[in-house]
Amino acid sequence: MSTSRQLDRRAEILDTAAAVFASSGYVATSLKDVADACGIQAGSLYHHFSSKEAIVIELVARFQAEMASIGDASLKSAAEEDTADDDAGRVVALCTAIAECAFAHRAALQLTFYAPPAGASADLVRLVTTRPASVPAAMTAILRRAQARGSIRPGIEVALLADELCEAMRHAGLGVLYRDVNAREVAAALCQLVLDGGPADPPDDAALDRSAARQAANAAIRAWARPGKPGTGPADPGKPGPQHDRAAVLLSVARAEFARRGYEATTVRDIAAAAGIAPGNVYRFFPSKDAMLESIMASFHARLSDGYRAVIATDSATVAQLDALTWLNINVLESFPEEFAIQRAWMRAIPPAASNLSALQRERAGQIRDIVAAGVRRGELRDGRTDAGRPAIDVLAMCYRDLVWPSALVPVAGPERTLAHCRATLIRGAAQVADPAA
Repeated sequence: MSTSRQLDRRAEILDTAAAVFASSGYVATSLKDVADACGIQAGSLYHHFSSKEAIVIELVARFQAEMASIGDASLKSAAEEDTADDDAGRVVALCTAIAECAFAHRAALQLTFYAPPAGASADLVRLVTTRPASVPAAMTAILRRAQARGSIRPGIEVALLADELCEAMRHAGLGVLYRDVNAREVAAALCQLVLDGGPADPPDDAALDRSAARQAANAAIRAWARPGKPGTGPADPGKPGPQHDRAAVLLSVARAEFARRGYEATTVRDIAAAAGIAPGNVYRFFPSKDAMLESIMASFHARLSDGYRAVIATDSATVAQLDALTWLNINVLESFPEEFAIQRAWMRAIPPAASNLSALQRERAGQIRDIVAAGVRRGELRDGRTDAGRPAIDVLAMCYRDLVWPSALVPVAGPERTLAHCRATLIRGAAQVADPAA
């Protein structure tokens, strides 16, 4: 076979493998599955790739290279076009390119978004945990120039905004919410929300802090027990007593082990050893490792959903409710780090094409959609009209949902600074409003 033909065949195998990983998941896919999808014998696959990991390394490398080229091209363009004045257009263009790349490489993106597979080689771990620096650098350069020219308000933290936009565009490619939408539509709608702000008449911080919605969020946060303490973990309350206490302690140990090792790599024997009991005794409380995971995550999602319901039950305005939900989400990230570590590792095993939200996650997504739809209907929120037209309310609500979940910012900025940034962007808009008298 000629070198050109070999390269073409490798590319075909990679494309097919990406489709299989997207539909079945990396963990559940074998080399034979890839070979069957390619219409060749498994042995023939070894002429091109030595292992499943070798395929995924090349898939991720291809995705990372394309993302890096987007950043490089944007940096070059920024350096060459000193006189360009369409700052918002440049932000949208880069966001669109990131989103389209993410949509096109969902299987590889998933591995870089969550956590490397259990047992991954050092090369794969290094690859999936390294992101092209040119993408955030380009976004930061565009925003800094816009701020210097007066297009972005002086108080906006450009570095945080750049991280937020890049991560939101990558997240759109995962397909959990954005499965059937257009990348360009998502990028345009999300950028407009961040640059122009969602509310038609945004209130000041003091009004938001005094709102009934914020007070409901504060009460929910106070009600959360810190995870990881014996007797206060997310076990089903049931009847108090020694049996319940031992189950709670066991769940607390399981939570820590899942977060430390990853769900796939943790065994019941590992949990038993960490808890100081015989493996057989674990089954007196839980029938399986899956049952422990379900109990931990169900309680976590139930606590968050209780907070959402409390906020929505208030008579606060749409903007105050969205702000209170943002504060609730920020504090969830702070209060339940182990649950988030578990979820991120577990999500990697779910195929992008088949991933779905739990019942409580669907409920919360629906609640945000209802809030946004009602706000637009009452004129409290702008309808998201962009150069491409007005986005569907479902797309607008998806963008709001991503922006009130500032998961990429909390580890960097902390709770208070993250909330201030969200208010400065989603609530009031990062773009400088032109003086009508000028």
